[in-house]
Amino acid sequence: MNAKIMVTIILTALLNLLCAVFITDTAARGIAAVTISVVGIGLIIVFLAKPIYDMKMRLRKVQQENDELERMRSEFVSNVTHELKTPLTSISGFVETLQNGAIEDPEIRTKFIDIIAIETDRLKRLIDDVLVLSNIENEIDVPSEQIDVGASIDTVMEMMMPIAESKGIELINEVESGLTVSGDSDRFRQLFMNLVENAIKYSDEGGRVWITGYMSDGHLQMAVSDEGIGIEPENIDKIFMRFYRVDKSRSNKVGGTGLGLSIVKHIASLFGAAITVDSKVGKGSTFYVTFPEPKK
Repeated sequence: MNAKIMVTIILTALLNLLCAVFITDTAARGIAAVTISVVGIGLIIVFLAKPIYDMKMRLRKVQQENDELERMRSEFVSNVTHELKTPLTSISGFVETLQNGAIEDPEIRTKFIDIIAIETDRLKRLIDDVLVLSNIENEIDVPSEQIDVGASIDTVMEMMMPIAESKGIELINEVESGLTVSGDSDRFRQLFMNLVENAIKYSDEGGRVWITGYMSDGHLQMAVSDEGIGIEPENIDKIFMRFYRVDKSRSNKVGGTGLGLSIVKHIASLFGAAITVDSKVGKGSTFYVTFPEPKK
């Protein structure tokens, strides 16, 4: 029970007791007792009012948050359904055409099967990204280990090399040696794999993509830069939204699911890191990831 309420109850009881002892007139004693009790009850109500109001405000905030989560869930389901429907409709149409006789034509058959394979791969990537995003959002106990930043980025570069070479893009590693950060090493690599892959996808053939890493004012500062198409200023605040694409036609062409940067944002939040973007249309983009100062 609130300490102020306890004190008020005790004082009210003591004052009523004193009235009973020292006031001999029955009427006066009754009036005093009623007055003291009313004042005591009034004070109790005042003391209770703020906690009740605070609880009401907290409940209202929780309800608003629940409403917002429900809206986001509904929107996410709607977006996923739409994204799944497009390749499924395409696959279904080509299969039906093949079943109706086109399979007899070798040239058409080969073309349609290739398209079906592309759309199937697109479906797989979308489902994989949805599962990754769901796992990240539901993670409670995140593994924490000392991550060798240089070794992790070397692994990222090695895994991204085939994609880069297919477009003639040079990958450059400018991460200083001896850097470490605490967290989940798998998530750390995934964060930079997504950023590097995104940079490659939106770069023209023969360009460059590089990762830099260094300490700045006690913080680990990482950056992924490219010489790609860049991002319009009005789109920078939107690029981390689920399924948002700056250039939808190009995203479909390069196989984007619209979830890559959303995954990046969520992984960064697991590390307590801040992510910012500097971009110029036609010149390229740089994604900065600033990790918090290590706890002492």
